[in-house]
Amino acid sequence: MITLSRRHLLGLAGAAGVAGALPAGAAGPNTLPAAAGTGRLFHIYMVLGRGEGDNEAGFKDYLRRRNIQARYTIRNPQGDLRQMAEIRADIHQQQPDLIYTYGTPQTLGIAGPWKDPDTADYITDIPVVFTYVASPVDAGIVRALDHPGRNATGTIHIAPMAVQFNTLLAYRKITRLGVLYNPAEHNSVLVVEELRRDAPKHDVTLLEAPVPLGSTGQPDAATLPALIHDLARQGAEMLYIGPDTFVAGINRQTVGMTALAARLPTFSVTEAIVRKNGALFGLTSSAFAIGRFTAFKAAKILVDGKTPNEIPVETLQRFSILINMPTARALEFYPPMGLLNLAEVIHE
Repeated sequence: MITLSRRHLLGLAGAAGVAGALPAGAAGPNTLPAAAGTGRLFHIYMVLGRGEGDNEAGFKDYLRRRNIQARYTIRNPQGDLRQMAEIRADIHQQQPDLIYTYGTPQTLGIAGPWKDPDTADYITDIPVVFTYVASPVDAGIVRALDHPGRNATGTIHIAPMAVQFNTLLAYRKITRLGVLYNPAEHNSVLVVEELRRDAPKHDVTLLEAPVPLGSTGQPDAATLPALIHDLARQGAEMLYIGPDTFVAGINRQTVGMTALAARLPTFSVTEAIVRKNGALFGLTSSAFAIGRFTAFKAAKILVDGKTPNEIPVETLQRFSILINMPTARALEFYPPMGLLNLAEVIHE
């Protein structure tokens, strides 16, 4: 894989204001410490957002390679947060050694906000390691990245917004950017707020398409095709697909294929929709690598005896530009040669 290194990221974004966004000392997930076999079988409770994927495979691979034995309880609410109370009750009863949570809604649903969690309900006495959370401080999950201030730590999977915009505009200069998002997903709302702040700096108008919520407060997947076609009719030149479990995870096939049918190029900050579902390009971290990095933090808790508050929340230092060339050909929306030189090109 050709990856966009930290140096290249800073070059794209302009060094001002970005250098501090990528952790200088983050541990590399591909370098394994010595085998840690303790002879103990740990119980890890996994609360997922869209089923097991490469992220979970990477997590389990890291622990297995370190000879850390674990059994897993898997819960997959598929974004239905009404299941969180029952899952919390099950966790209280089972008392696992560690909880793994995928995504902001699931993490908040299990651990609650750091400022005022309900200790009688939310899980505040068992270590939580989260992944695929884009803005853990803004979402209220942790107090600070360097010292989370509670029983939770984890990994961030997306590049800073300034880097995202410069990568997007390196492909093609646009003036109208559409964004499709789940307004019931706090993480997605925070990302849209960042887009609103940054878009004018790049002379870009943001066209927003929040997914309507049904009577139960859940987003209505049936509305996705019409929303995408409406963004195209409004003149969106590109569709931004953020770290949204509902849009980029559960419904990524519908989103990717509908955008292609609407001839609307797509930029994603998550990997799978570019690799598997026809999104045009993205700036992403490998889901497998993120999973291994998350397991690196879990091992510090399980084996090294660290508390989550001692373990900083970090992102990987390397991101990949992915370009789906069949989609580029179908849309006749070809990348410039300079970007191709930095990218991993998907041919099938």
